[in-house]
Amino acid sequence: MYCSRCGAWSAQGAAYCWKCGASIAPAAQPNQPAPAAAPPPPPAGGSAQPAEQPPSWPQAPYIAYPPPPAPAPRWFYLSASGLATGISVVAAIAAILFGIGAGLGLAGAATDDWDALDISGSFLGIGFLAILVVGILLIVWTRRITGNLLPFQPALELGTGWAVGSWFVPVINYWFPLRIWNQAWRATDPAIAPPIGWQWKGRPVPPTHLLCWLAYHIGVLVASIGVPTEDDTSTAIGYAGFIGGTLVAMSMVFLVLVVRNLTARQDAYARRYLPQIGPPASTSPGTVTHIGF
Repeated sequence: MYCSRCGAWSAQGAAYCWKCGASIAPAAQPNQPAPAAAPPPPPAGGSAQPAEQPPSWPQAPYIAYPPPPAPAPRWFYLSASGLATGISVVAAIAAILFGIGAGLGLAGAATDDWDALDISGSFLGIGFLAILVVGILLIVWTRRITGNLLPFQPALELGTGWAVGSWFVPVINYWFPLRIWNQAWRATDPAIAPPIGWQWKGRPVPPTHLLCWLAYHIGVLVASIGVPTEDDTSTAIGYAGFIGGTLVAMSMVFLVLVVRNLTARQDAYARRYLPQIGPPASTSPGTVTHIGF
């Protein structure tokens, strides 16, 4: 018999097509012709087999293939609260380390004690290792909070690609991540109902975003001046470590506020508007398939 999908010939009685794997079980055909007369009985003394009749070509050898499945959604809403907690813990450790380093730097500058300055530098160095861990978690968190906006159909200036790439591109990494934080804050304004579109433009953002960003970069710049050279004095090194360490420690405190407040704001927005989006099957790609808080 012939396969109704690809037209390939398969042996009589086969259940599946050898070529495409489709089921080739004979289906009831409307308006079947009357069955042919039964062949005459075999002659006596013999057991001749009836001649095998060639199968008739099916009326519809090719059928329409089913439409391809809808593409799976790329993004679903998943709360970034776990990442926010991890960032808060490591940032708090970094703030303590930089605070101790700043205090020892001030003591070394006041007493001209090089041992205190060396210990201060050690604490600042360990603090920068903690900041490295904070940075990795912060990149993942920034991408997640940007992707969490997509189910609500915003018109974003900086998408999930920039949420990662902006940290590594020289020059623009000094302000693009801050723009992404501000964008996420504005787009989750509870007064904006989805689809968000461009309604988020011009919304206010809390000052902690800018304070965190400026305190960190200025603190790192000032702390880097404290690297000993032939012309440096203990006073200059100590005060540089004190000012730089204090600013970086403050930036970590501001960062905890930024991360926790923005995550909580986004979760509150999702709890309010996510049920209005509808089931994933009736929405376009980018809709919600899972939510966690």
